[in-house]
Amino acid sequence: MDTRANKLSELIRRRPAMFVGNLHFTGFANMLEFVLEEMLTEITTDTTIEIEFLKTNAIRMTAKKVATAGLINCIYNLDQPDMQQTNSLPVAIIVALSLHAELEIHHLADVLTLDSKQGEYILNAKPGEDTPGKVAIEFTPDPLIFHDFIPDYEQTAALMQKFAYLYPGVKIIVEDHRQDHKRNVFRYPQGVSRLLDTAIAQHPHASPFFRLDLKAAIRDYVYQVSFCYQPLWLTTSYVRSFANHYELFLGGALIEGVQDGIIMAIKEAALITKTKIRISKKKLVESMILIAAVRGKGLEFVGPGKWRLEAAAVKNDIKKYVFAEVARYLAINPDERNRVVLNFAYEFE
Repeated sequence: MDTRANKLSELIRRRPAMFVGNLHFTGFANMLEFVLEEMLTEITTDTTIEIEFLKTNAIRMTAKKVATAGLINCIYNLDQPDMQQTNSLPVAIIVALSLHAELEIHHLADVLTLDSKQGEYILNAKPGEDTPGKVAIEFTPDPLIFHDFIPDYEQTAALMQKFAYLYPGVKIIVEDHRQDHKRNVFRYPQGVSRLLDTAIAQHPHASPFFRLDLKAAIRDYVYQVSFCYQPLWLTTSYVRSFANHYELFLGGALIEGVQDGIIMAIKEAALITKTKIRISKKKLVESMILIAAVRGKGLEFVGPGKWRLEAAAVKNDIKKYVFAEVARYLAINPDERNRVVLNFAYEFE
């Protein structure tokens, strides 16, 4: 048994907003999301996450068939002397900002438990129970940090629904035991294409065309791209992009790479049909619904609010992939190709 406290926990408690954004729902959401992101680096068809709001005001998160190596690495890095050590942050934040927290991680042949109170913790290890990939976390946000804050069920359910879109196939259950019982179950094997379905459904009389739903693992990253044209939207565009659990409100490498790939394919189709076109990113997204997501380690966020993705490799890889897939689609669907190309022909400018 090892009883510990560290400088990183002290720093997080002194300057919590620097680590979680704010001390309201956004901060609470980030506490959940950082841990979930570590657990969902590997996904199977049996991966299940359950989040419960208990009558004690604690939050219980249980998971099965998830990745545990990242969480183990977080725990073993808690005592690093360098306070800029980011390898431990997902666990360090929960430990530091909770009145009380308990973690149980079944990793390989061992079970690691951590019991903490306001940043100080006791760490234990024991032989496993033949249940690798199982995680249980129970914590209570510290009222000395989160003043007058009560975690909201509806907001949390919406947050977990987003995770279910971004991590296709993961089953996420959210349940509230505090007063009126509430329960939601989210599972979307189709991923962000279900978000596209929802956006299309806002105009039930429209006839979307040029729809593609793409998924790929390229080098160290997993991509999802879904888009279509929705004529009833006229010149309105609907563009969303995500990197891990972050929504990229200022766009960046992912969405730019997707747009570049589509434009390259349309230009190639125009050459085949011998049509002169004038196309730009602004013109491309008129009447378009476009949703893209990327998952992986080492992504860099820049700009106000860190809402823009800066990643040259992501931009280049997704551009090449989208170009190849869209070019193939247009080649075998001549009617769609002609309709798309004519949308950018000179006489329609």
